[in-house]
Amino acid sequence: MILTIVGLGILQFIVPMTVPWMTKVLIDEVLPLKSSSWTLSKVIGVLAAVYLFGTIVNYARQWVMARMGNSMVIDIRFQLYEHMQKLSQRFYDSRQVGSIVSRILNDVNGAQNLVGAGVINLVIDLFLVVFAGFMLFHMDWKLALLSLWLLPVYYLTFTNANVHIRYAWRSVHRQMERMSGVLVERIAGMKVVQAFNRELMELNRFKKQASAHYTYAMTAQFLSNTLGRISQTFQDFGGLLIWFAGGTMVIRGKMSVGELIAFQAYLSQMYGPIQRFSDVNVTIQNSLANVERIFEVFDIEPEIKNIDNPRPLKTCKGEIEFHDVGFDYVIERPEKQPVEAEPKDKDLVERQKPAKRFYWIPPKMRPDPPSMVTESRAALQGISFKARSGDVIALVGPSGAGKSTIINLLLRFYDPNKGSVTLDGEDMRNYDLHDLRSHMALVLQDNILFSGTVYENIAYGSPKASKEQIIAAAEAANAHEFIEEWELGYETMIGERGVRLSGGQKQRIAIARALLKSPRILILDEATSALDAESEHLVTEALGRLMEGRTTFVIAHRLATVVRADQILVIDRGRIVERGKHPVLLAQNGLYRELYEKQLKAMRPEELLGLETMGKQA
Repeated sequence: MILTIVGLGILQFIVPMTVPWMTKVLIDEVLPLKSSSWTLSKVIGVLAAVYLFGTIVNYARQWVMARMGNSMVIDIRFQLYEHMQKLSQRFYDSRQVGSIVSRILNDVNGAQNLVGAGVINLVIDLFLVVFAGFMLFHMDWKLALLSLWLLPVYYLTFTNANVHIRYAWRSVHRQMERMSGVLVERIAGMKVVQAFNRELMELNRFKKQASAHYTYAMTAQFLSNTLGRISQTFQDFGGLLIWFAGGTMVIRGKMSVGELIAFQAYLSQMYGPIQRFSDVNVTIQNSLANVERIFEVFDIEPEIKNIDNPRPLKTCKGEIEFHDVGFDYVIERPEKQPVEAEPKDKDLVERQKPAKRFYWIPPKMRPDPPSMVTESRAALQGISFKARSGDVIALVGPSGAGKSTIINLLLRFYDPNKGSVTLDGEDMRNYDLHDLRSHMALVLQDNILFSGTVYENIAYGSPKASKEQIIAAAEAANAHEFIEEWELGYETMIGERGVRLSGGQKQRIAIARALLKSPRILILDEATSALDAESEHLVTEALGRLMEGRTTFVIAHRLATVVRADQILVIDRGRIVERGKHPVLLAQNGLYRELYEKQLKAMRPEELLGLETMGKQA
């Protein structure tokens, strides 16, 4: 497609190359009646044909460029989103949602402007400069040499101005990312903002960020506009110089009037691309700053990925074993600034500036990665246990003990720094990642539901499921009854993150989603916390059906949900400090008993009765 655009652009040279010459013929031969071969009608006919041809070629070229630009946006946006899906949770843990969305939407749209601004046209213009220069030297080499004096001045001006312009636009986009991150976060948490009467504070914060973005944008526009006007001044002065020198030659009889006019026309063809570059330079530098930010993401290597030739996993028994597993959370942060440095406003980005004031040659424009300091925090140490197929493994312990980290390793959101996690006797890292996760389902305390219908959310993990299978899953999850009470039933829109549903309703839809997937390995992370008594009863009943015949890992602060577990692992400070069944752990008078007794004091009488019954059964 690029070759097509270049080819059409070269064809379009016929207009700027032909018109000046025909103007010379008109002035020097036709109007003074000195030519027997050219007539006024012939010259006008040739010019009309050339103009019509140029219009058709230009229309075709603009259409091809528009198609290529939009295709480029689709491809880049798809590749960027695909790449982001492969990045580990560490990438998302350290970034705001709004800043990530800004890369996919704003930066990719900005990159499209590289085509829309006519970068390919500028490449084609280089050919025009060569042809125009050839014609200038062909007509009068002395005047042609005089016209070239501006090129070194253009070069130095553009080299230095573009460095400052690129850095200015880099500041604009980084401030936009910072503003987008805060804005998306605050809109998502508007209930908290309003409940704590923080509207004015957040409004002032947004105003400060938007004002900084405006300042950076105006600086970039000022620099670009200044470069454009300097270029225009150079071109005007060059034209005046040629008019003076050429006019002198005409007066002395060394050049005809038509030749001087044609020379000036070809000179405009040579200076024109430089002026056009000045006019679109603001868009080009803006877009190049966008491209830099896109490739910053592409340069991040996925930490969790398949090995070469991974093993497929079509069937799974669900036998899990941790072998002396250790894991450290690694945090990267910019290198600490000197103590005497002024504290920076976290809402604003620092203005980007070039390292030098003047450049003889274009410098490397792509920014070097910031100097980072790596910090690690031990999350798990020496974790070893085995879960047989169909076992229920309960993970209990104080907050921050490492329970969720074990779950993250099970799902391969992270890989252990030491030891291994095996599934059916094989290291999980040897399996195809997609196959591995296809045998797992996750139910969280705050389950994420997507904007759309109830039907679409239940079918999210099994899009090929029939309506009958979806209804059956909802019935097993104790969700069918309340869904049918709604006017639109399964076609009811639930809003972003399920905001129109109660906590118990969201949990049961999430359980239905997991049931429909029919996983061999089930992970329940605080699935019954923060629910009222009725919702907890319905959710617990649904979870009981979901756990049947599956290897299940349960994280719960409410011990009533774990007393029937085949194995209870008590985690504290990243280590397993106790393990066994409920009666055995109670008899040890250790951390488990301490947690158990704290729970007893907070439980309702009916819960105590149920817990006593389950304890005896265990």
